[in-house]
Amino acid sequence: MSPEEQDINNKAFWNKIGKNFEDAIRLLHKAAEDYGIDLNTISKEESDEYTRKGKRDRGAAKNNPVAKDTWLYADKARKLLENEELMKEKAGNMVRNFEMGIQNKEQLSVEAGTIKDCQEIIGWYLHFIHIKFMRALMGKMDDDGWEEANGYQKDSDGSAKIALIGIDRSIEAWTLLMQYIPAAEDEIIELLALLQKARRMAEAEFPKAHTFIRPGFDEQ
Repeated sequence: MSPEEQDINNKAFWNKIGKNFEDAIRLLHKAAEDYGIDLNTISKEESDEYTRKGKRDRGAAKNNPVAKDTWLYADKARKLLENEELMKEKAGNMVRNFEMGIQNKEQLSVEAGTIKDCQEIIGWYLHFIHIKFMRALMGKMDDDGWEEANGYQKDSDGSAKIALIGIDRSIEAWTLLMQYIPAAEDEIIELLALLQKARRMAEAEFPKAHTFIRPGFDEQ
């Protein structure tokens, strides 16, 4: 590739991408022809049924207790993170502690950094947990047993494991944050309870999630 074709802001880059897609489509049709596969055999009725099934599965997944609780958690956690009055109160307390000599500048810096880190971790996994569980639940509905029968791991277990990791890290962050912002203790305890409940239900729904081996992450 030329320097222009490697520059995402250059028209040549997008022209190259477009050509690659055209080449891929052409190769796909050629391969289908060689193997006697008609890519146009899916009827409108089959397509419509596939769409209807997707909607039914999504509706069923949304009504699953794990999905409901993680959605509720995301909503309540977002509101707490956006509570400006709470953070202003915390900032005021930190200033007073400094002025009274209770904490020095270095201690306040460490505390502020820890609070920021916790908020970033919680924010990163805020909607991630629900989305991954939705994928896991819908994947479980589509499971026909082929993966396990042929010695493969289930994609639904992988999605559930990632969501469970998100729960664990969020619990750690909230627990640490509660030490620094005791004024939010009641709200944080409620969030922790929702996460703990979701974890228990998810582990029952996906008993093999924890043993799922993520390529590049869990391999020794």
